[in-house]
Amino acid sequence: MAQKYTEARKAGNRKWDAANLDRISVAAPKGTKERWKAAAVALDKSLNQLIVEAVDHQISQDRDKGPSEAPQDGFEAGAVLLPSEAYKRAVAASTASGEDLPEFVARAVDVQAKRDKTSLAMGINPATGGKLEKEA
Repeated sequence: MAQKYTEARKAGNRKWDAANLDRISVAAPKGTKERWKAAAVALDKSLNQLIVEAVDHQISQDRDKGPSEAPQDGFEAGAVLLPSEAYKRAVAASTASGEDLPEFVARAVDVQAKRDKTSLAMGINPATGGKLEKEA
């Protein structure tokens, strides 16, 4: 027979939590929670467990990088949130090219930056394709 979840048990659990756990609030774009929950269910994990493992994994990867892989020039690597469709396209393109997603995105940024520089030199706004307005 299942044990009742009594008020005394709840109080005991809260006391244990307070003594043994840190609480962190995470803010993410609308829709993220449902996507993360679905991923956690697919992996047979709780959302909390998935997040904790993902953060710990990222930290251990960063710690294992050698000095040559460390961020340079005072800049730190960070996460960029992409709209869902853009992320899917990036994953598909990186898979097709045989690159890991971070490598593919870094290369794509370098290529686009070169294109933008060329457009600007020609007086073209790279974001709109229109002519640049001259500053007064």
